[in-house]
Amino acid sequence: MSKRIVVINGSPRKNGNTDLLIDAFIQGAESGGNSVTKFNVGRMKITGCTDCKYCFTHLGECAIKDNMQEIYHALYNADMLVLASPVYWHGMTGQIKSVIDRMNVGTAKPMPITAAALLSVYGDTDTEAVEPTISHYKAIIKYMGWMDFGIVTQSEVMEKGDIKGLSSLAAARDLGKSIQ
Repeated sequence: MSKRIVVINGSPRKNGNTDLLIDAFIQGAESGGNSVTKFNVGRMKITGCTDCKYCFTHLGECAIKDNMQEIYHALYNADMLVLASPVYWHGMTGQIKSVIDRMNVGTAKPMPITAAALLSVYGDTDTEAVEPTISHYKAIIKYMGWMDFGIVTQSEVMEKGDIKGLSSLAAARDLGKSIQ
């Protein structure tokens, strides 16, 4: 049975290494008959959660009316979530973090998501630089009770296109293909 997948791209850089990794994942996922919706949140207007608790008294509706409304619609129709972000200061970007925080509405009105994956790139040669990002992702899926479908990371990709020809693109494509 095909899955409805939402990909949240936290990179503000258009056509960068994160985009290329996502594109490989999407190619694999769609080849298996899955439908994929991608949001480039690094270029959308999404403010952070204000902890106003409006969502708790309004069945998961958020008081903030911005581009997050499009994402909510997709998330409430998704089977799987893919978080994709470059590593900035040993973590996900602020843009994707705002989306994650705003997903707090899911505690008031649960989303149908049952699985997740992480795609992450970083320029550092130290492979431990991505560990806080992976740890954050694992904490999210544990809290939400989602199955970890996989993690694909790539180090040493600083400039646009540095990821081209690297094995992480095949790994992302294979991850996408493996979704049944």
